[in-house]
Amino acid sequence: MQQGQPRIGILYTGGTFGMVPSERGYVPSDDLPDRVERALSGELRSWLHWIEHGAGPPVNSADVSPRYWYRLAEAIRSRADAYDGFVVIHGTDTLSYTGSALSFLLAGLGHPVVVTGSSLPLVEEGSDALPNFEGALRAAASPRLTDVGLAFGDSLFRANRSSKRFGTFDNPFASPNAAPLAHLGNPLRWRNATPCPSDVLPTARWQPEIKVTLLPVFPGIEGSLLRSAAENGARGLLLECYPSGIGPGGDPDFVAAISELTAAGVTVAAIPQNQHGRVRLGQYASSSPLRDAGLISGADMTREAALTKLHYLLSTDLEPDSVARYFCSNLRGELTEQDPNAT
Repeated sequence: MQQGQPRIGILYTGGTFGMVPSERGYVPSDDLPDRVERALSGELRSWLHWIEHGAGPPVNSADVSPRYWYRLAEAIRSRADAYDGFVVIHGTDTLSYTGSALSFLLAGLGHPVVVTGSSLPLVEEGSDALPNFEGALRAAASPRLTDVGLAFGDSLFRANRSSKRFGTFDNPFASPNAAPLAHLGNPLRWRNATPCPSDVLPTARWQPEIKVTLLPVFPGIEGSLLRSAAENGARGLLLECYPSGIGPGGDPDFVAAISELTAAGVTVAAIPQNQHGRVRLGQYASSSPLRDAGLISGADMTREAALTKLHYLLSTDLEPDSVARYFCSNLRGELTEQDPNAT
């Protein structure tokens, strides 16, 4: 569509970016489009087209739920023919979750999508809001971006490889197991990033009964905790395990709980607790009973990518065996495929 100036659809969901001071602390503003357009240069201003996303009024990102992801994805997909790219302004606390979810829900969209936010509101002196937004705009206008990106500071990350791991102002996000896609600036400086798989993925639809639970493995964890998650309706359970996917494989009841859940159709998967880790079930004997009970590997996915990917897969019409197979596969660049010769 890019004939002349690019048309970038902007979705404002809330978060620090658009907040203003009040007696109760920072609250979302209702005139953000006007303030953004006044702050931008003329060229970039002409790219903007504000979209009503249908997910409700601006919210703190701590209040974002899975239903929000599906509404945003629907709003973007339904307008794909009208725009060259999209930017989603969002709070930083759950920015990586939303970006990861969109990467699965918008597979095959054919347009760049970039999520961004800020550590300080646009109205504050020294705010990072404007440079983050300008970087996101330039990335969303680039045909080189074939996936959902996350723009923050000086980096454009693959969204489903990102995680908010730091409390610092200028660089709270990390991409532990994948290099950034580009260095933000004018122009963008692209890296030789691994291309995102382009396979058509199963279609998901919002189903309120789909629940995914995330539990850390810790000394003393009991099988009853896993059973409680299933009793509360969890269709998927992510276990943040010790390095290489190790958990209490010597605890018969814990192993039995995994076996019971998988037999009941619950997908139980391991992801690493350590930031740069990778699950290698069976590398250590203590993890073998867990694997044999049905625990599957999340490889080197972040918790954000693993949780949203599992929620997406469970929201399709796939059978449990297919959900497990897709979860272990590289669908949207969210995991590093294992070298068969690696230990």
